[in-house]
Amino acid sequence: MALLLCNKGARHPFYYEQLDIDLWSIQELSYVIYRYPVIIPSEFVDHKLTAWLRDELNMGILAARLEQFMMAGDDGNQERLLLMILRESNYYTQAEISRFESEYKKLKNIERHVFLNMLGDTYLRMGKYGRAIEAYEESFFLNTDFNVEMKLAGTYVTVMQYQKASDLYEEVFIATGSDEALKKLYFISKLEPSVDTIEKYIENIGVDMLANWELLYNEVQAVAEQSDRVREIHEIYQKNRSAFREHSKIMILKWKREYRAKI
Repeated sequence: MALLLCNKGARHPFYYEQLDIDLWSIQELSYVIYRYPVIIPSEFVDHKLTAWLRDELNMGILAARLEQFMMAGDDGNQERLLLMILRESNYYTQAEISRFESEYKKLKNIERHVFLNMLGDTYLRMGKYGRAIEAYEESFFLNTDFNVEMKLAGTYVTVMQYQKASDLYEEVFIATGSDEALKKLYFISKLEPSVDTIEKYIENIGVDMLANWELLYNEVQAVAEQSDRVREIHEIYQKNRSAFREHSKIMILKWKREYRAKI
């Protein structure tokens, strides 16, 4: 995590499965709680966590207090436990902790499909695209919301599953007549010409609209071509073709690992 260890770090990290990360300090633990409350499970603070606080961070007093409240088992138990950790970390102000408390209370009272939509948004920001897809799919199954379906389609584009994305954008367009869904179909046809769903709806696209989409696509492509990664590969190719081939093998393996991690 891009977070400084404000206190002494643990000898062994606490692994948080929901984020697939290792936590090394009370500040990192607090950051996760504060930043991602929507993915904090109802039994997040358990004996495994208190043992880590006691054994790895030498925070025996906090661990004992948490365990005492865990034994009480009242309805607001988990919320109280999370607030205790946030206060003990000294990483957030009291005003920030109060805001967290208010938002956390809201999460417990929202409808399931709304929660899942928020969960999908959180995973999307984190780059956990497979989990985002699962959350959006379940949300849409529970409540037909075309905004959620658009998000789902966009996430499929991100992981280069263009046919699935195209099918969803087409559903949205048929149901709502959305120009945005039509535009996405057009962009997919540019990214992957074999997915040519847009051809069925060419008559729905005005000349000016098409010209604007083409301009937008070209602008985005030009920006992408100037990225640091593209420039690095181009420079290697220009200097040494043999080195480029070796570098390409390494980069392809790296990209494959990154892709698998995202889905």
